[in-house]
Amino acid sequence: MSAKNDLFRRPTGVLVVVILTFSLLGMGSFNEGAIDSIPVPDENFSAKITDQLDASFDITHFSLDGKTLLSGKRGEGTVSIPCDNINSIDFIKKGKDLFASIRIKSGERIELKINTAATIYGKLSYGYFSINIGEVKKIVIN
Repeated sequence: MSAKNDLFRRPTGVLVVVILTFSLLGMGSFNEGAIDSIPVPDENFSAKITDQLDASFDITHFSLDGKTLLSGKRGEGTVSIPCDNINSIDFIKKGKDLFASIRIKSGERIELKINTAATIYGKLSYGYFSINIGEVKKIVIN
């Protein structure tokens, strides 16, 4: 009899093979969701992003789906505000909807309903950054 067949005849051998198989199948990639580049926006804006868990990230090359403006619905209309006119954005979840309370340079606040599928991109001092807009609590544009 070969050693291979002998391994499967012993209960501990079968148990080891089963455990190893499930362990390897359950292992995710450490690079899951990793990004190796970001969209390059027309202008380079710096921003501080704070997520829903209060983790903060200082980024450059801030963009929203590669664009340097924030768009959303106000009433039946669509409003787009360029980043150079925005001081800060606070995000508020109301049920399944996401609203942005935007403080523009004049000091006025504007509230827009935001598409939750949008992604924020940027460059960190040590790599690249991306986050779904629905996971963001606050953005301050420098």
